Amino acid sequence: MKKLLAFAATAVMSVGAYAAPAIALPDGPLYLKFTGQEQIATNGATTWNANGVKEINWGVFSVETLYKGNVVVPHDSVNPITPAIYANGFSGGQITGMFYGVQAGTASTDPLNAFPATGGYLDLYWRDTSKMSASSTDISPAGVRCGYSCATGFTEGTFLARIMFDTGMDTGNTTNTIVGTTIPSSNGFSGVADSYGSVVADATVNGMTGLWANQLDSNWFSSYLGLRDLRFKNSYNYNPTWNGGANILGARIDDPAQAYSGTVPEPGVLSLMGLAMVGMGAALRRREKKPAK
Repeated sequence: MKKLLAFAATAVMSVGAYAAPAIALPDGPLYLKFTGQEQIATNGATTWNANGVKEINWGVFSVETLYKGNVVVPHDSVNPITPAIYANGFSGGQITGMFYGVQAGTASTDPLNAFPATGGYLDLYWRDTSKMSASSTDISPAGVRCGYSCATGFTEGTFLARIMFDTGMDTGNTTNTIVGTTIPSSNGFSGVADSYGSVVADATVNGMTGLWANQLDSNWFSSYLGLRDLRFKNSYNYNPTWNGGANILGARIDDPAQAYSGTVPEPGVLSLMGLAMVGMGAALRRREKKPAK
């Protein structure tokens, strides 16, 4: 969890370093709706194999709507409050991104996790459509995974945040980061994936840190393995137009994400702030009692 002083310093630096995006995140609970396409490798295949990472899942997406949220269960669940505060293309901008690096997980005792996965990251960007063609984010057949060059248009513009898929959703395994209800098959499939996310606060793209990283790094969601920053729950449905060869299956995703925007001080920081307030109060009382000269 970040420290308050570090946040303040970063916030001051960010004002000069970035042009503000068309949509600013309000403080408090948030609800985002993603849509996109992905590839899922099965039967020992990989969608990307480099630097020791045997990736089995990657995809691209756009955020269709962003809402302020209503807390349903504290530190666990958020519902959207209509109307949306952002819709795709709002003020000439788009929120897009790519997730990648998801690897095969290990067996779980959780009966819901038929297709476990581990690792993985998700990058968010703000695209100014007056400078970039909106057609560059058309979701067309991918062929095979070829790194970021496959995601041109989804990974351009202002870097907003890098989110690491984190543990705590799979109650039957402490290393898996994603719970998948259905094993993908070329005969067709439809499933639901559940996961938590944690902001990678020091992540940079082209030397710039994420514009939204500090706000999203809230440690608001509570898992049995610790605090997390975001919660994802998406459907994945077979889409053969995105098949990438033998054992690499395409899928369409519809992906609600929940977040909590704003800074949440650490307990230790709160204690120090409380002591400081007590000290200030005592000093004021002594000053009031001191006789006038």
